[in-house]
Formats: sequence, structure tokens, C-alpha cells
Amino acid sequence: MSGLDLPPGPDPTAGGDAPPPPSPGFTVPLDVTPDGPYPPEASPYPPEAGPYPVPPGAYPPPPPFAAPYPYAPPQTGNGYAVTALVLGLISLFLSWFPGVDWVLGALAIIFGAVGISTARRRGGAGRGMAIAGLVLGVVTVVLGLIFYAVIYAGFGGTQCTYGC
Repeated sequence: MSGLDLPPGPDPTAGGDAPPPPSPGFTVPLDVTPDGPYPPEASPYPPEAGPYPVPPGAYPPPPPFAAPYPYAPPQTGNGYAVTALVLGLISLFLSWFPGVDWVLGALAIIFGAVGISTARRRGGAGRGMAIAGLVLGVVTVVLGLIFYAVIYAGFGGTQCTYGC
């Protein structure tokens, strides 16, 4: 004998698939029920628990399918402040052209004032840009007044020297 001798298997020529005979010391348990060998109240397993708890510090589970997401918080930007700053910069660069400096400077001052009041209502969002636009608008208007006075005085003096 080689140690790998196995008991003989079922006879393939015999008809049907009959279960093997029980082993010599096997007896049928008396507590076998149609639901299983144990009644439900005496199950060897713990009762079925709910879903696993979320460990601390972990992300919460996603919302169920097709649940609406909460609304996004309102934006805190200040469009008046941005407009005042852009108009102030453009008016400063275009202050060499007569008429343009007055219009863009006045618009920068108006949008700067509205931007400051809007920033006060929104907790300070864009207040610095609004002030910068307001200051640039005032500087442009003052430069426009200076250029107007210099040009007017310059042309006024030349006209009188040639035959007033």
C-alpha cells in the first residue's frame, strides 16, 4: 500500500445518483426543523444589525439617488467695485484725450461710491477695489481740470498776442 489509497467511488455503471450511505456512527439530530437545525430564537449567530457606523473623521455617506443637492451659498463678489477699478484705470490711461477723461472719471467715481456701499452691506467684499476705483476717478478728473486749465491758458495767451 502506498498511503494514497482512497476508498472506491460510486459505481458509474449503477443507475441513478443515490446518496452515499451514512457513516457507521451517524444519527439524525432530533432538533432538525424545516427552517434549519436551530429554531430562530436559538440561532448561534448574532441578530442582524443595521449598516456599519461611520468612523469618526470620515466623510458622510452620499445622498440617496435622485436626492436634490443643497443650494450653493450666494456669491460674495462685488461687481460695482470691479467696474469702478477698471473704469478708473482706463480713465487714467485715456486722460490725455479731452472729454474721455471727464466721462470715464465720473463713471469711476459713481461706481466706486456704489461699490463701497455694496461692500458695507456684504461684509466688506470688494471694498478696497471700490476705493481704488473712486480714487483713480478723482485723480483723473483733477488731471482733466489741470490739462483743461493749461491748454485753455495756453491757447488764450497765443490768440491775444496776434491781434486781440
